[in-house]
Amino acid sequence: MQTISAPQISERLVTEESNGASNLTPRAKQIRKLIKLIKLSFRSAGQAPATTIDFYRIGKILGKGAFGKVNLAVHKLTQCLCAVKSINKQFFSDESQTKKVMQEVVMLKKTRHKNIVRLYEYFETEKHILFVIEVCAGGDLLNYVRRRRRLKEDLAKCLFKQIIESLAYCHSKNILHRDIKLDNILLDANGQVKLCDFGVGKIVKKDEKMTEQCGTPAYIAPEILRDQGYYGFAVDIWSSGVVLFAMLYGTVPFKANNMTELQQIIMRADYKLKDDISLEARDLLKGLLEPDPENRLAVAEILSHPWMLDVLDPSEVELFTD
Repeated sequence: MQTISAPQISERLVTEESNGASNLTPRAKQIRKLIKLIKLSFRSAGQAPATTIDFYRIGKILGKGAFGKVNLAVHKLTQCLCAVKSINKQFFSDESQTKKVMQEVVMLKKTRHKNIVRLYEYFETEKHILFVIEVCAGGDLLNYVRRRRRLKEDLAKCLFKQIIESLAYCHSKNILHRDIKLDNILLDANGQVKLCDFGVGKIVKKDEKMTEQCGTPAYIAPEILRDQGYYGFAVDIWSSGVVLFAMLYGTVPFKANNMTELQQIIMRADYKLKDDISLEARDLLKGLLEPDPENRLAVAEILSHPWMLDVLDPSEVELFTD
């Protein structure tokens, strides 16, 4: 979609007004109203007005979660396409949950990376907290893998390298994601990976021991389940291993009939690597799904692993052809 600047909109409105205000379309009237609001705010306060939902035209639902939804949207003044993630405040039982949401804002504002979803702005209404983020037209990796059952190694390798590079960047900023999973990895229209949803993330201090049990059951690292505290960024590496396993085999490595059994299987790292993927891929998975975090591969070791040495550039991979 072509982007139209605010000055261009103003010029257009002046032209339309000269032809008679009665000829303005409802959309043009809305734009005119917003421009008047902005001018008034600069005159009276010397700054732009606070953003409200009135600045956006809300479209179809792109996804739903436990606490809210994501809608396609267009900024009425600039005509920029975006996504609006709305989180319903009624689901917040106490102040700590609101604090966690605002912590996600802090983390997203700290990140500027091609493989992390971009936060444009955020604002609140009486009932919602709203994040305005970039659109990822390719959807999430969960649905992408489901539609294809499993991914070829060249394609999985291309996507996985981007996931690891996004984690390397986060970790360099002392950001721990703690919920790496297929659902939280988006694709833009060009097939570029965009890591999203830092809702249970944490800005980690040096040598900080954490005790919170958070994440998605099938992806949680064993040291979190042992409930003896955990350090550092190795939990994200474990979860990325589950993601890679799911991409290559079409299923997660750990399954059970109940939560207790699932946790026991994860803590034992009880999984099987079938020989229908390459030896190098299986070796990398072993290093990622290592139950001892001290022996688990680090980011630099992952990127220098033999399986990762001949990765295609995203522009060379056709992600949406089949």
